[in-house]
Amino acid sequence: MKRCRKMNKTSDNGNAIRVENLVKKFGDLTALKGVSFKVKKGDIVGYLGPNGAGKTTTIKLLTNLLSPTFGKVYINGINVNKNPQKALSYVGSLIEVPGIYGYLTPNELMTHFGKVYRMSSERITKRIKKVLSTVRLGDWEHKKIEEFSTGMKRRLAIGMALLPEPEILILDEPVMGLDPKGIKEIRELINKLGEKEITIFLSSHLLQEVSLTCNKVIFLFEGEIVAYDDVEKILEAPEHKRISVEFLNPLSKDEIDSLRSLKPIGKVKVEGNEAKIDNGGEKRHMHKILSLLVEEGLEVVSFNYEKKDLEDLYISLAGENE
Repeated sequence: MKRCRKMNKTSDNGNAIRVENLVKKFGDLTALKGVSFKVKKGDIVGYLGPNGAGKTTTIKLLTNLLSPTFGKVYINGINVNKNPQKALSYVGSLIEVPGIYGYLTPNELMTHFGKVYRMSSERITKRIKKVLSTVRLGDWEHKKIEEFSTGMKRRLAIGMALLPEPEILILDEPVMGLDPKGIKEIRELINKLGEKEITIFLSSHLLQEVSLTCNKVIFLFEGEIVAYDDVEKILEAPEHKRISVEFLNPLSKDEIDSLRSLKPIGKVKVEGNEAKIDNGGEKRHMHKILSLLVEEGLEVVSFNYEKKDLEDLYISLAGENE
């Protein structure tokens, strides 16, 4: 997915977000261990990791809800800790699941927050219409929020973050707790916002979902970044590919043990009559591996070189850093 980048008057070499050596400690627990990354203007970046990896901690540091133990955070080149009001004027955020007053309507709720943002009445009215249309809630402007589905409430929460027309949108687990329909709606909304050249930084533990929305991805494991690049570049890298084998019959335990003992075969994942073999992306070893399988008396139906999906890749990267 190619992305255009929108530049504003505040320049940080094209960076919307810049994080330098970020460390956060809670007593004896070090939640973040020297995290550094840059998010270019106009990118949609997925911040991936299991629960407890440090994703929400990072986002709270980006939005000044926490102060770092060490390190710095910059939004459009502005230090968040030294000048939070100016830095965060560029940002709209959705952090964890927000509390939304069910007895209000979207119009009433957004009017209230518009006043908090010190927007004029005229601008509030225009932005409410625009934002509700964007999040596909235009027909629900004057309905009580308590009548909304969970997915509609989440779209409304994103709409509230969009109200002051931010350049950067920071979302913490935006699809958490949603059913497949709600997840699809949020995915479509994020892709739509990306077309408007808004920079989006979103955390998630749903790796496959991120692959459908983001053009770049950061893998976080136990407070450390283990990979950061374009989604396609990461998946296409030789070291992130593997051999896929289909056998005529499901493998017995002895056959699986024998398979795992062969060199240059690395990690092996077996399900039924299929095996996924990691060999460090060494394509030149494919013929040798196939010959070894045949010598072991294993009946091979298909033998292919394939790229991993994000989920398998993350598991592999996490394993390397344990």
